[in-house]
Amino acid sequence: MTSTAATFSFVHDGATLVVRQSAHAHPARRNYRRVHGIGVSSRYFERLAVRLAEQGHVHNVDLPGFGQAPTPSHPLSIEDFAALLCAYMDAEELRDCVLVGHSMGAQVVTEMARIRPDLAGLIVLIGPVVDTAAPTAARQARRLALDMLRETPASNLVVLADYARCGPRWYLRQLPAMLEYPIAQRFAEVRVPRVVLRGRRDPVAPRQWALALAQSSGGARLVEIPGAAHVAQFTAPNAVADAVLHFSGHADPA
Repeated sequence: MTSTAATFSFVHDGATLVVRQSAHAHPARRNYRRVHGIGVSSRYFERLAVRLAEQGHVHNVDLPGFGQAPTPSHPLSIEDFAALLCAYMDAEELRDCVLVGHSMGAQVVTEMARIRPDLAGLIVLIGPVVDTAAPTAARQARRLALDMLRETPASNLVVLADYARCGPRWYLRQLPAMLEYPIAQRFAEVRVPRVVLRGRRDPVAPRQWALALAQSSGGARLVEIPGAAHVAQFTAPNAVADAVLHFSGHADPA
């Protein structure tokens, strides 16, 4: 079995999205969309993409101002990011997708599923933010610093390189949008199947917060990955893929 890959830009309402598509040789049973967190890019999804591409068509994106995507003239809200991704999915005629968001990306896929449930067959929130017990930039920074002590050197290398590429100016301009987004309230409004996933050692999205978020939306499931911290999709890609494939219907429940 072989696969194909393509990288291209999608422009909508003055903002540019960089998309990396990998398609399985056989007709895709599902489309998987992955959305990264603040400061980073789609690179830390590459290990997970290998597994998901075995079962479907994978779309990795760099949001405006991150990774290879050019920086727009003004900061974007979570709602703006969601609208941009929905416009891309409409252009590609994508429906019933598995939307996977990490950290700030969990906010984006939550908003997408809330405003356009026709686009999402399942949403998976990995390490969702922002914990209401630590709502400030300073407290989030302390948790992120602790997380870096729990990640692997390879994971930290990818993340720090992306932070350097993003730069502190754009990071700080985008930070208020992440801190202000009411994810608990919005997640409770989502009616498509939903999963909250965290690494068991994740200090950014601790268990109490992840469990409360899942319980705020009746029917959401909480999955914890042993040994992983915040960037579970990079350090434990097989375990994360098993969970995503199971809930999207491509794995044996055992």
